[in-house]
This record gives sequence, C-alpha cells and structure tokens, in this order.
Amino acid sequence: MSNLKYIIKLLRPKQWIKNFFVFGAILFSNNFTNFNIVKNNILTFIAFCFISSTVYILNDMVDLERDRKHPIKSKRPIASGKVSTTKATIVGIILATLSLIIAVNLDKYIAIIILIYLFNNILYSFKLKNIVLVDVFSISIGFILRVLAGGVSTRVKTSSWIILCTLFLSLFLGFGKRRNELIILGESANEHRENLSQYTEKLLEQLINIVLTCTIVFYAIYCIAGSSSEKFIWTNIFVIFGVLRYYYLMYSKGEGGSPTELVLKDKQLLNCVLLWSFTCFIILSG
Repeated sequence: MSNLKYIIKLLRPKQWIKNFFVFGAILFSNNFTNFNIVKNNILTFIAFCFISSTVYILNDMVDLERDRKHPIKSKRPIASGKVSTTKATIVGIILATLSLIIAVNLDKYIAIIILIYLFNNILYSFKLKNIVLVDVFSISIGFILRVLAGGVSTRVKTSSWIILCTLFLSLFLGFGKRRNELIILGESANEHRENLSQYTEKLLEQLINIVLTCTIVFYAIYCIAGSSSEKFIWTNIFVIFGVLRYYYLMYSKGEGGSPTELVLKDKQLLNCVLLWSFTCFIILSG
C-alpha cells in the first residue's frame, strides 16, 4: 500500500486540474446537455490526465539530481528514492499507451494533439526549459493544446479569443512560477534551472504585469465580441477578481510556485472559480 501511495503521488493528480481547460469548448458552446459530447470531453480529459502524468514522470527522471537539491522537489517519489526509475518508466509507458488508445478511439485529431503535447514536453524536459522565455511559452502551448482538444471532442470551432485568453493566462501563471523559484532558491537558483540566471525579479515583474493586463483585456473582448451571449460580460467580475487575488498572493504572501495547489488551497480563489463556472452555466442555460 505504501508503494502504491508513492506511485499515485508520482502521477501528481493535483496537477490534473490543469486538464479542465479541455472543458472550455463544451462550456462556452452550450453543449453540456448532449450526452455523447459530454462523454467525449470526459474521455479527452482522462487522456490528458494520463499523458500529463507521463510527462511529469519523464521530467522527474530528467531532473532527478537537481530535484534532490531543491527544498520542496527533493520530496518527490523519484528524487526521494521511494519509486525507482525502472518502475517509474514502466508506469509512464503504460499511461502514455492508454492515453493514445483513448485518443485514437475518440478522433484522429485528438490523437495528433496528444502526440504534439507529448513531443512539446519531451523537448521541454531536455532542452526548452533551459531557454529563457521559450520555457514559459512551451508550457503555454500545453494549455492551448488542451483547449483545442476540447474543441475537437465538442465538434465546435475554437474561438480565437479563447486561445488568446488561454495563452496570456498561462503565461501569467508561468512567469509567476519562475518568479517564485527565483526568490525561494536565491543564489542556488542556477543550480536547479540553468535559465533562472537569465531572469531577474524586475524583468519577471514587468512580464507578469504585461500578460496580466492582456489576460483581462482579451477576456473582456471575448465576452463582448466572441461569446454566444452578451451576458458573459458579468463573468468578468470573477476573472478580474481571480487574477488580482492570485497577483496579491504572489506579491504579498510569496505564493505562485504551484498554481494548481494555490487554487485548491486558497478558499477565495477556489470559490471564485466555482462562482465563475456557475455563472457561465446559468447564462448558457438561461
């Protein structure tokens, strides 16, 4: 049982919250009452959970030595020695296979998106994460691919505004994470991640401010020009509060190292996400 506990931890199930971006298309297209489309979206979500866990395993294996020097990441199953690299490899292969089987049976384009996601993350693990700016853009591509996969499984064209909102929101979270790493690791930052020496706290603050502004502006434009109902403008209240609350937690509380854990931990952020989802549902069903 103890070994199973660490294997589950290896998969990082808390990070699966990122895969809820798959449901963006079904939410905004008002197709959540269509059983087949809902089923396809759920299966796409599961496929992304499996492939993202495969990526986390790969990344943990590549970063094994560096993670052992990190105050938090040293507790991960592979870095701490709780799960061997051989066992982790087997689990990763099984998950990747299951993900592709699900994707192929759903739609060939979903399978292609899954493969692009995997290829992008392999590049990230071995090369891109050490290139300044490119590292965060690589992470953002992963979020965009989730949204595109959701659009394919919902059988709707993904709005250009949603893609832009997803891009800037993920950049905001990514640069916030880099800032948190730079502050926590201090002088040893370069030992953990090569490109951290090329970032400065001032640069990251400026980048965060730029992408935060773009996130709010593009979401507002989407609500006015790209959504199915002008009433979506009311959801801006929750989006603006949510990103500003996250901004506050980054700068006043030193948070931002793990966006998913922060959303689950902070009640105001979590309630904001739930209220935003509920409001979208009410607008569409009304």
